[in-house]
Amino acid sequence: MSTDFAERKMEVNDLSFDGIVHCLNEVIGKIDDPRSVSNATKYSLREAILGAFAAFFMQNESFLEYQRQLNSRCGRDNAQSLFGLEKIPTVEQIRNIVDGVAASSLFPLFGLIYQALRSMGFLKAYEILRGNLLVAMDGTNYYSSEKVNCPCCSTKTSKQGKVTYFHQALLPVIVSPDHESVFSLPPEFITPQDGSEKQDCEQNAAKRWISNHASLFAGQKITLLGDDLYSRQPTCQHCLDHDFNFIFVCLPTSHPTLYEWLNYLEANGEVKTTQHRRWNGKYFEIWHCRYLNQIPLRDQQPALLVNWCELKIHRESDAQLLYHNSWITNHFLTPHIVLDVCRAGRTRWRTENENHNILKNRGYHLEHNFGHGKQHLASVLLTLNLLAFLLHTVLGLVDERYQRIRVQRGTRKGFFQDILSLTKYLFFESWHHLLDFMLDDSVSLAVSNSS
Repeated sequence: MSTDFAERKMEVNDLSFDGIVHCLNEVIGKIDDPRSVSNATKYSLREAILGAFAAFFMQNESFLEYQRQLNSRCGRDNAQSLFGLEKIPTVEQIRNIVDGVAASSLFPLFGLIYQALRSMGFLKAYEILRGNLLVAMDGTNYYSSEKVNCPCCSTKTSKQGKVTYFHQALLPVIVSPDHESVFSLPPEFITPQDGSEKQDCEQNAAKRWISNHASLFAGQKITLLGDDLYSRQPTCQHCLDHDFNFIFVCLPTSHPTLYEWLNYLEANGEVKTTQHRRWNGKYFEIWHCRYLNQIPLRDQQPALLVNWCELKIHRESDAQLLYHNSWITNHFLTPHIVLDVCRAGRTRWRTENENHNILKNRGYHLEHNFGHGKQHLASVLLTLNLLAFLLHTVLGLVDERYQRIRVQRGTRKGFFQDILSLTKYLFFESWHHLLDFMLDDSVSLAVSNSS
């Protein structure tokens, strides 16, 4: 593979490893270097961002040091052949350089990948509810310290007066009730806003995300999923104003007016029910749905009229309750549609199981303090980590070699341990060369590896 990425033509629909790394280079090329022009500048902004991305992709920051050592032995390295890095900065140099870069300058790559997935038909299988894609919204912490802080930090004070500084972000993902993989979308950072004395919150971050990214989904129906924090009229109305549908958890404790109406209308026989028998792969379940259309969301006028549904899942063999939740939505509910709405609403758990859990516990170390900096470092590193996760997900969908190796190796951790070990000692001319070698150890290596 040629390492002259600058001369390659941008191919938005190329979802290969090389294609996405090329797109990342294109995005980086549009970012202004925040440093003053100087002849003493040793590493470019491109090298710093690509270096950080490479470390996250390989799930080990030691990858860069290993490649420096490999280059000193044989005159070339895998950071160069795989990611196009001409010079390899240290981790500390990367932190210093990217601290001044706004994380939002990297967001276009999320859009390029989403558009390619959609145009190539990969997201068709994720559609539900008459052509809707489900986007689950959930916030999470990604940095915490009792000492180090910056203007972007939120704060929390304990009863003993101890102040904790932390960073939070909203991490939207495309999910499906029928598929385990999730696709990351641009994050929205929960951080103090200019002109506001109050701390930022997840609901306000969600509104900003909707406003900033609604145009990305032009021509595609979207249903947003969220927990009970989202089922408030301002958020619901904001969704509708931007042509988004919604399915949000709606609890009795936070919506007394809605449930008073519900109880009254149920007593008059207006709440409808439907029941379904479903096989979960191990045993049969009974799904019991209750639903009602056009019920006021709040007591204050004007009150948005929403549609409400509830799902209870029992194990058929012993009637044990396995799941219980309720939602509000703008989707009009019928005996057929209510089941899909409940399936979609229940899918929000994938933001915890398939997104946050993987990012925190399976190699991405979401809550690890990779660096804080004085400006944007923490948010830039989170964004690059999410992009690495997204590339891994896409490769699992489109790269047949990658799929075969992942099946053979079993665990995510084992796969990346193998890649890190191989690239530490051996030089590979390309991503395909690396995967071919892992699939067939008879594949020849470069002569320099024998040195």
